[in-house]
Amino acid sequence: MSNSLPGAVLITGANGGLGVRLVAGLLRAGITNLACHYRSSSEAVAELLASHGLDPAQHLFQAELTDETAVTAMGKAVLERVGPVWGLVNIAGASSNAMSWKMSREEFTRVLESNLVSTFLTTKTFLPGMRDQAGGRIINVSSVIAHTGIAGASHYCAAKAGIEGFTRAVAQEVASKKITANCLALGYFDQGIIADVPADMLEVIKSRVPLKRLGSADELAPLVGYLLSPDAGFMTGQILHLNGGLYL
Repeated sequence: MSNSLPGAVLITGANGGLGVRLVAGLLRAGITNLACHYRSSSEAVAELLASHGLDPAQHLFQAELTDETAVTAMGKAVLERVGPVWGLVNIAGASSNAMSWKMSREEFTRVLESNLVSTFLTTKTFLPGMRDQAGGRIINVSSVIAHTGIAGASHYCAAKAGIEGFTRAVAQEVASKKITANCLALGYFDQGIIADVPADMLEVIKSRVPLKRLGSADELAPLVGYLLSPDAGFMTGQILHLNGGLYL
């Protein structure tokens, strides 16, 4: 993982389980010019930043990512405090459980907005700066269930599949400016939404994974670090599967 990047890296959802561990991995690699987004709580990532000698007030940014005005304001604050953004890593998202015929329109829309619309708004906000500097990296996060489907999460499956289509289109739109856009389709990891899964169901999930375990959140940073690096300049529009063999 290169610790010499041309600009700052913004991570949305940085205070979540996966987000905190990703920030930790990038910091260990020497990538310190970070902008860490949070929605309502920032304690975990603030402590992490401080433990590496960084001022949380300089590197933390609050915003509701489904609100375009708030995302635009965050974009201006990021530019003022950490400088131009080279890498945008969209991890923030949300889900819930309900069968499609029992789900309200409001809940379906909420999950689409928390995942897909938020990814669109952050990309829209930071792409002009990347275009001006003729370079950048966009890394969006999808899920294995965008490919396999799963009962009780039709809204989440649809949102993540939408993120993958969005990523492919953006990759073609900005390739001439030497900006890449890729997507990580994650399997079941030991952080994040998995925290809400009952223990017995967790064992069933692990039994279905060929490697017979959950992914470690620490395994995410090396792949993200590569995609952020200048070395990844020829990879764009790709859906990279990190799932222990659950989906081949």
